[in-house]
Amino acid sequence: MQSLGVYGRPRTNAKVIEAWQRGVSARNHKHTLTSITLPDGRSELYSYDLKIGERSAGGVMIIADFTAPAKAFRSMTTSCHVNLAKYKTGNPIIMHPKVWDASKFNEDKPF
Repeated sequence: MQSLGVYGRPRTNAKVIEAWQRGVSARNHKHTLTSITLPDGRSELYSYDLKIGERSAGGVMIIADFTAPAKAFRSMTTSCHVNLAKYKTGNPIIMHPKVWDASKFNEDKPF
């Protein structure tokens, strides 16, 4: 039997966002949207290799607005991921990408 690894079975994008909100690692079937749980209780959300969100250990959701209206367009897929995260997350903190890049949230992947 094949190991499912830390991400388990592939999920829909909406289910990956829900897993991120709960602090659970997950990925979609194409590995383009990924939630990574960290040992300190935080959880990070990635579109491709771009970090687009962080959930604090206390459950605060912070999303970087990598979309065209914010003048930070990366790709159609990333815009869809960001917009889905904004829609599915109740009362998140939306951060402009320039602020995101200057903050501690713009750290490289922990691996």
